[in-house]
This record gives sequence, C-alpha cells and structure tokens, in this order.
Amino acid sequence: MKLILSGGGSGKDVKELYFAFAKIIDKSKPLLYIPIAIDNLKHPYSECLSWLKENFYKMGIKKYEVVTEDNIRTYAKKNVSNFGGVYIGGGNTPYLLKKLKESGMWKFLKKALKEDIPIYGESAGAVIFSKSIKPALNFDKNWVELNKFNGMNLLNGYFLFCHFEESKEERIREIILKQNLAPSILLRETNGLIIEGKKIRTIGKENVFILDESGNKKLILDQYPLKS
Repeated sequence: MKLILSGGGSGKDVKELYFAFAKIIDKSKPLLYIPIAIDNLKHPYSECLSWLKENFYKMGIKKYEVVTEDNIRTYAKKNVSNFGGVYIGGGNTPYLLKKLKESGMWKFLKKALKEDIPIYGESAGAVIFSKSIKPALNFDKNWVELNKFNGMNLLNGYFLFCHFEESKEERIREIILKQNLAPSILLRETNGLIIEGKKIRTIGKENVFILDESGNKKLILDQYPLKS
C-alpha cells in the first residue's frame, strides 16, 4: 500500500508531498485524477486538470485521465494496473464518499492500494481513508443525505481533521470530545502523512499533532507508530 494524505494545501505549501508522490508513481502510465468532490460550477474540471498539470508536469508526469460523474462507473471497471497513480482532490466529503461507493470506484481504490498503485488524497480525498468522515460533517454540508460515514480506516482507527490551524484548535477539541471522535490526527495545509504497508510517517513543513480521548494535544514524530 502506497498512500499520501494531504491536509489540503497546494503549490509550494505541499511541494515536498508532491515530489514524494511523483517519485513513486509509474510515469509511463496515466495519472488518474478524481476531482469530483469540488464544485465544478465554480471550478470546471478542465481548470482543475490544468492546475494539476501545473504542479506535476514538470516532475515528469505527462499523461492524465480525469474521472467525472459521467464516466466514473466506466473507470470503476477498468484495470487498476492501467494507471501509474491516482490523485483524489478535495471538496465536499459526504458527496465524494457517496459517489465513490455507489459507483464502484471505492472497490477500485481498494484494489489499487492492494496492488501498490500510489494514491494521493487531498483534504476530502484524504479524510475518506481514515476511520470515518464524521469530522468533515462539521465543515461540509451533507446535502446528499449520506447516513453511513465509514472510511477505509487505514490510519489504525484514527479520525482525521484537515486544514488545521491553531485558531481552530478549541473548536476541534470540542467537536472531538462531544462527538466521540478521538483519537484524531490534525493535518495542516502544509503537511501530511505517508502510509506504506503498515508504516505511517509524517511529511511536510510543520509538525503533525493528534488530540486524544482527553483532549490532550500530542506531537506525532516522524515514523511514530500510531496506535488507537
């Protein structure tokens, strides 16, 4: 399993994460881009693809294919080995989870991870790999009326909050304690996690923290063995 989870930043803020992803994907094959969580009325998929290319083309990734609502079921049936990697963009987390599961793309992603196809998850695209997307429901409208929130649970039972900054800490602590969302990992827009097999390590410019069942904030050291 090769998985990189980002707190939601882009460009220079997460350049280290981009390089780590570009280093491990098979550049002879297309990068599969899944931007469906974003509001495509405000951000058309063509613009999203241009943005992705701006970040990765100079790193040697020249081939791209884009998953949309119109073709997602077709892509869900494709062989995962056709692709050098998968990039899942941010946006509305409940919508993303619902679309992935109902289309069959959820199973595609699981198979990709099993076959060591690298996946990069940004913001909502990262939260879906944690225990549950419940943390995101405090920030994203659940207009699709999703009622099952389980993620892939690839973080040893941890929940995940993205876009963390100190100004949000007290609110997040309240959410965690009231909604029983501990332990939770707090990712900034400048850092993330790399999961390879059973090893989890931090990456990025700033420290990664967790909040435990008592609301205590703890630093995650590089390659710290996460335990629930």
